[in-house]
Amino acid sequence: MSEPSPRQVLYALVAGGFVIVVAILVIGSAVVGLSPGWWTITMSVVLVVATVWSGLNWERTGPVLLISIGLLILWTVGTLLIA
Repeated sequence: MSEPSPRQVLYALVAGGFVIVVAILVIGSAVVGLSPGWWTITMSVVLVVATVWSGLNWERTGPVLLISIGLLILWTVGTLLIA
């Protein structure tokens, strides 16, 4: 097993930042009543699954970045549609 490159570490950190932002948005929208409970639960489950998968596969930077950015887009579009 080879040592991860600095680029892989950077991309993993960027993806982790996106996941943290989405988690804050999910919690914040639930607290202020912007989104209904079912949407908060759905996004929380998706967020946990994506986080676990990304944590186990963090060296695969392409899919990890796509998933983290996709989470942000999913939350944004979904919340705008249901709010």
